[in-house]
Amino acid sequence: MKKIKIGIIGAGKIAERLHLPSYKETKKAEVIAICDVIRNKAERLAKMFNIPNIYTDYKQMIKEGGIDAVSICTPNYLHCEMTVFAANNKKHVLVEKPMALSIKEMKKMINVCKKNNVILMVEQTQRFDPAHEVFRDLVQSGVLGKIIAVRGKLGHSGPEFWSDESPWFFDKKKSGGGATMDVGIHILDLIRFITGKDIDSVSSIMSNLVKKKLKLEDNVASVIKFKDGTMGIFETSWTTSPYEVTVQVYGEKGKAIVSQANYDPQRIRAWKVDPKNPYNTVEEIKVKIPKKSRHINPCVYFVNCILKNQKPFIDGVEGMKSMAVILAAIKSAKTGKFEKVRI
Repeated sequence: MKKIKIGIIGAGKIAERLHLPSYKETKKAEVIAICDVIRNKAERLAKMFNIPNIYTDYKQMIKEGGIDAVSICTPNYLHCEMTVFAANNKKHVLVEKPMALSIKEMKKMINVCKKNNVILMVEQTQRFDPAHEVFRDLVQSGVLGKIIAVRGKLGHSGPEFWSDESPWFFDKKKSGGGATMDVGIHILDLIRFITGKDIDSVSSIMSNLVKKKLKLEDNVASVIKFKDGTMGIFETSWTTSPYEVTVQVYGEKGKAIVSQANYDPQRIRAWKVDPKNPYNTVEEIKVKIPKKSRHINPCVYFVNCILKNQKPFIDGVEGMKSMAVILAAIKSAKTGKFEKVRI
């Protein structure tokens, strides 16, 4: 059996906590190289995960490392240039969210990968939560009837508590923004995934309410208009403790909520009503949530897409559609108006 040989670019917490453990869950791939500009960071993860080759220059790793694909786990502003270089050297690309910091960059990434016939996938973890997969099936089954409104929130206490060695999160030139870029993209993409709907326009307010030293927004509230008229709201935060991911969907025949929280084992609640007496008649919808994603995890899915020569369901175009909403939200916070989502 052919094994896909992986190179990791960036030896930070996302590589340590997500990419490297995830690749271990398949026999179809092996991580044979890791790169970081700070060599001792790469050495530490190489020792932890038994990676034979260490680099400080990602271009050298791509050219000489004998790899088939890369996981790009670097600060946001580097995603485009690294994707383009990898694709031009015929390497498949799994890039961390957010995909890039501008529509121009994202289109360049998509076009270069298409030209070189390599897969481009954006790592959006929330799509691989088994509860979110089941919830999406529920919503799209029609049991709730026509969807009228959606609201979602994703918040945590801030990246400094998740990755204490990554100051780039708070450098706007490198990150592209505060909570909006870091976790806003997660909840917005999750809403798009669950509903299967595209967004027409967005209006946002952003504020720094707690982390005054950062000079970046730590809280965001946005109103979204879907292209089919559905109404929506999403919120994101670097000041929410404990961690929360919640999506609520309201339909003509009922409503449902999915949550991701260690302290709440009841992850999905859903109810439908009797149309003849919707005010008081409620029937709970029972669902079963598997322990694992139907795709195992994002990295295993990426490997399987390579082996099958299959387009990922979160490819460059999908990644760009979600990021386009975030960019419109950032613009709206400055103009005070609804802004069209433009690609």
